[in-house]
Amino acid sequence: MQQHKISPAAIGSFVCWLIISLSLMALCIFGPTRLWPQATGIQLGSGLPAQLLEDPDGRLTAAEVAALPDADFTPLRGPLNEGYSSSTYWLRASVPSLSGDTGDPPWLMVMPAYLDRVTLYQPGIDGSAWHQAESGDMIPMADRVRVRQLVFPLRDGQPMLLRVQTLSASHAYAIILRSSNLMARLAAMEWASGAFLGISLLLALLLTGAALALRARVVTAMAVFAGIGFVHGLNVQGYAQLWLPSAWSIWGDTLVSIGVFLLPATFAWLARQLLTQGTRWRQLDKILLALTVIPLLGLASVGQAWYPPMAAFAISAPWLTSLVAVWVGWSNIRHEGPSIPSLLILTPYTIYAMLGIYVAAAAMGILPGGTVYTGAYWQFMVLLLNMLIAVAVGVGLMQKFRLSAARQAQLVESLARSEHTLEERVRQRTGELMRARNELQAALESERELRLEQRQFFDMVNHEFRTPITVIDSAATEQAMFPASEVSTQVDRAVQIRRACRRLTALVENCLVSERLDAPSFGLRISETAVPALAEEAAQLVRWSNRHQLRLLIHAAPATWLCDSTLAHMALSNLVDNAVKHASAGEITVAAQLDAEGRLELSVTDQGPGLQPGLIQHIFDRFEQGDRMDQARGFGLGLWVARRVARLHGGDVRVELSPHGGTRFALMLPRAHEAT
Repeated sequence: MQQHKISPAAIGSFVCWLIISLSLMALCIFGPTRLWPQATGIQLGSGLPAQLLEDPDGRLTAAEVAALPDADFTPLRGPLNEGYSSSTYWLRASVPSLSGDTGDPPWLMVMPAYLDRVTLYQPGIDGSAWHQAESGDMIPMADRVRVRQLVFPLRDGQPMLLRVQTLSASHAYAIILRSSNLMARLAAMEWASGAFLGISLLLALLLTGAALALRARVVTAMAVFAGIGFVHGLNVQGYAQLWLPSAWSIWGDTLVSIGVFLLPATFAWLARQLLTQGTRWRQLDKILLALTVIPLLGLASVGQAWYPPMAAFAISAPWLTSLVAVWVGWSNIRHEGPSIPSLLILTPYTIYAMLGIYVAAAAMGILPGGTVYTGAYWQFMVLLLNMLIAVAVGVGLMQKFRLSAARQAQLVESLARSEHTLEERVRQRTGELMRARNELQAALESERELRLEQRQFFDMVNHEFRTPITVIDSAATEQAMFPASEVSTQVDRAVQIRRACRRLTALVENCLVSERLDAPSFGLRISETAVPALAEEAAQLVRWSNRHQLRLLIHAAPATWLCDSTLAHMALSNLVDNAVKHASAGEITVAAQLDAEGRLELSVTDQGPGLQPGLIQHIFDRFEQGDRMDQARGFGLGLWVARRVARLHGGDVRVELSPHGGTRFALMLPRAHEAT
């Protein structure tokens, strides 16, 4: 993996971050001391000489402790700070004379408020038995002074014994104050605690609202951590005992013990959500998971003899979590470059990694405590961590929102372009589909026409081929059954057979040439063609008819003509055949001559019955048979082939009524160089 190249701007940001971090660290170090309410008083151990005695079994009585020699005690030069221990501790000192004639008696205030049981012993008025007063979160509020701090009235100028017994950390900050100073100090402490808890509550509520709105795991973890931090702060400072009903006030100690485990667990869970879960830091994520689960398992030790070691681990767990978070955070910055959210997240973890070791060591009694008990440092850093992480996550969410808005704008623009492109494609595709539909409709129409033509074709083939075949069969049968001895009769039958065969040949040629004429590769074969022979050969069909007489007019025709002789013969034969088949009995004239435009005109004229005017426009269509009432239905290809051949030569076929009441068909063939 390549390391991210750090830019000068990033270096400047880092320098600013370093200055801010050092300032925040100084605030964490000196803030609790400066913000902690100060008042005139004498602190036991540092301001007033005191002696410390450890009572492992907790069986000593006040009289026994008072009778012990000084050699059995240890000089106490500061607050009691023995960490998590199951022993009971005794403090022995003499109360100085403070009240005098002022009527302002002294009081003893002991912190923190979560100590289980603190007992003050002083001699009675007569100096005989020891008088005792108890306080602590295991003592019902009805049996102690009703304030959340542990306070005791003192008799000045008298010795005193202070017995401290707790399963929590054995810390005792004992201060002797005048009554007036005590009121001022309690008021100042209430103001500081109210401000601290108010900020914590506001932060917890804001994060809870953000978690409900955003449904993000990181914000949810922050809300849970802030909420537990707020509740634990209430319990540690004694508000639970003060506010709970008297019968339930002893549960304040249990609530403090539960918070000792819940707070480190949520601290590690939040670090997982911020830095390691779902990332490449799988092993470190497992460590943070263990730091989440183990304190939760420690909840089972609440009220048990093995609570102190589990609580000691819970106190150290946040520092271990901070070490992991610092390693991951700085590694990410080294590889990915710094950013405001990453630096803001890293700041409280870095501070706690450096200061948390002192807090944990002081809480476990390894290092001596200062003028302010270590819980105040811990709560102060938790609040600072919550605030900085909230700002970091908020900045990160704002950056993601801006990036998302920019991407959304890009997506909207891309969507608009895509929509335009899609509309254009739909328009093109619609056009293609319309063209395809039109082509399909045309193809279907062509297919219908083709099928209709095929049906017409086969109907006409059935009729047209059957007629000459019947003629041939009849003539051949008659000749076989009744052989004629006369040559003329045999000749007539032969002529009849030849005419039928010629008819079949013409039909076959028309069918074949009908397909050839539509072929793209079809072309004319121009050659020198004898016109009289062409007319004579085509006119043979009239000679073979018993009903018609031939009139051949070829004296005005040119001797030769350049054309496709095969197609020209076929076209003229079709015109003659059409006249023989459809014309009434009489004369059929076949003529060849040049027309006024110099074209070769080959005409066939019959003597009736003629064509109806409305049929002239359709008789040249393929498979069109006309409307001859006196003849059988025709084949429908002859006239179509004749006109097609004429147009291939550049000419045409003209039809008109003859002067004798019949029909005249004229085939015009231009000169060869005019043919197309």
